[in-house]
Amino acid sequence: MSKPERSGQTRDRLVELIGELSGQQGLEPARQPQDSARAGHSCAAPGSVGLLGPGAFPCQPPAHCLHTCLNHDAGQVETAGCAWLRQAAAGQLDSAQLNHGRCPRGFQTAGQPIQVNGRNGLLLAVHDARSPTPPLAFQWLARTLERVAQLLDENEGLANEVLRSYEQLNLLFDFTQRIANLTEVEAIERVLLERLAGLLGARRVLVVAPDGQRRQYDVSEDALLSTGDVHASEALLRELLPYVDGTRRSRTVTVHGTGQARALIGPLVRLDDNVHVVLVLRPAEAAEFTSGDMLMLESLLSFGGQLISNSEIHERLRRMSLESTRALVAAIDKKDHYTSGHSERVGYWARLVAERLGCSPTECQLVEMAGLLHDVGKIGVPETILCKPTRLTTREFEVIRQHPAMGYEILKPIASFGGVLDGVLYHHENPDGSGYPLGLRGEEIPLIARIIHVVDVFDALTSTRSYRAAFTTEEAAEIIRKEAGTKLDAGVVAVFLELLPELRTPARLARGSHVLSEREATHAQR
Repeated sequence: MSKPERSGQTRDRLVELIGELSGQQGLEPARQPQDSARAGHSCAAPGSVGLLGPGAFPCQPPAHCLHTCLNHDAGQVETAGCAWLRQAAAGQLDSAQLNHGRCPRGFQTAGQPIQVNGRNGLLLAVHDARSPTPPLAFQWLARTLERVAQLLDENEGLANEVLRSYEQLNLLFDFTQRIANLTEVEAIERVLLERLAGLLGARRVLVVAPDGQRRQYDVSEDALLSTGDVHASEALLRELLPYVDGTRRSRTVTVHGTGQARALIGPLVRLDDNVHVVLVLRPAEAAEFTSGDMLMLESLLSFGGQLISNSEIHERLRRMSLESTRALVAAIDKKDHYTSGHSERVGYWARLVAERLGCSPTECQLVEMAGLLHDVGKIGVPETILCKPTRLTTREFEVIRQHPAMGYEILKPIASFGGVLDGVLYHHENPDGSGYPLGLRGEEIPLIARIIHVVDVFDALTSTRSYRAAFTTEEAAEIIRKEAGTKLDAGVVAVFLELLPELRTPARLARGSHVLSEREATHAQR
């Protein structure tokens, strides 16, 4: 239920109560407009009461006024009402003028200010001239209604708090759903602040980082502000800067206003205790922020700050994992300069194949990591074998065949590498069962290993080794095409060969693919 609906119910309940209490005291109550408009109605009681003023809109004039001045139509207060009645309806009449006085029609009057829905109202009593001064019953009625109005206001306040709590929970639920698949901090922050600003009726949100950098969102357009708006925001921010610094120190939500806007300011505490200050802005002519708004901002910034911090931790760990991976790859390259860059290319191309096969972003990332690390076990292979300029003996080849298992053992204790272990251990398995280390067949071989195997073979064929020159791209493509289904997975080979034309583009070459550069594409002999 909206606030206007609740306010209307508060006013209507007061009018009903006036009727009940007035009847007990021999007074005629205020009437609803549809009742007072009935022709022929007259005042049976010597006195009547009504409720007027901004807090009682639409006003309910006393029955005497309706019958005598307003032709039974409360809507004619502004046109047919006396000066006192018009002033009372506008909330501009001093009740002292009414007490023990007479209106222009000669009726005795009395008035008592009361609060209705947080706004000024006036309880007005009118008596026939022949009647004595309004009795104590009216004063009792005014005191009773004033207390009831306070209770109704408190009830409305509780209703507002319940509604705001519901809105807050709804926002948390919606926010949680929308960020379920988001991993970037910037995207999470945008969703949080735009939903929050929309609920608070704000047009603009500013975020000030600890280093003074500012991020600005225009909620109405769901985009960053234009340059002109940025200049306007800079002027506003200069006025609010002292409050921004205070919020960063105190970490409390505050409300402030300037000639340009109303501002609700709160702390967004991120990783490493970095406090980013959020300013939710309304136009200067808009409604003031309430305590409920402050509580909502405080709760949601606390919740959002935790989510953003978790994402920042995840990103930090991801970077550490990637850096560790590249360090291991660099160690391999230092041992075997003939294959320098091999792991980088295998990782990059393997990811492209995984994407073309429809793997999820997470799976594609694991494929790339496995490609980077697939030869990490070669760290345990003696350099005399690894860099031997002639063909390997049977015994030496058996040592080389141990590198998948050694790589598996090296990475197994590292929890963050758990998803790449299959790719490292099985990337030399063949569909016909002739591979190693376990002789797996067909679908028994994990997809991540099948992808790496195809890319690994292609890059090995097109790389110069100590004992042979590199094959051309066309020659290598023909070799893996012939081995599809026996030594290499046929589906992966087909996808990789489809990708070869795209790998010739400048964007792909920029990733360091020396194999497909024009310089290396010349025919080479075995």
